[in-house]
Amino acid sequence: MRRLAATVTLVTTSDEQGERYGMLATSVTSVTMEPPMLLVCVSRSAHVHPTLMARKSMCINVLLDEQASLVRAFSSSLPHEERFANAAWDKHPTFDLPYLPDAQALFFCEIDQVIEAGTHSVVLARVLESRSMDVVRPMVYVDGRMSHLPGSGPA
Repeated sequence: MRRLAATVTLVTTSDEQGERYGMLATSVTSVTMEPPMLLVCVSRSAHVHPTLMARKSMCINVLLDEQASLVRAFSSSLPHEERFANAAWDKHPTFDLPYLPDAQALFFCEIDQVIEAGTHSVVLARVLESRSMDVVRPMVYVDGRMSHLPGSGPA
């Protein structure tokens, strides 16, 4: 599995009290264009799982290759709210979801279907809104480390 290169994302959501939750995810992929849908694999043992399943909405933040500090924070044992301390986050006015304004791309989604598979929930999410930067420099995870695409990298 370490040879499957994947774009690094942060999946974020919040509970009814506005407390933010997030997880690092590389198992995110496009499913369909009509309607626009993404697939996200979420471990059922992840701290975000119960909130995500209850809230049924999320933001998928596609990280730039220069946002390694967020990878360290979200892959650590920091309490969930402290993981958000390393960047300037915003809250979507309509969906009430935390998002990273300087992410390469953003997908605001609602959960359409959940399939249980082994230790994970395979989430099919309908994209309600998306945003992207002109620059294309995704952070990539391959062979157990963060990398970038050849010819990309910091500007």
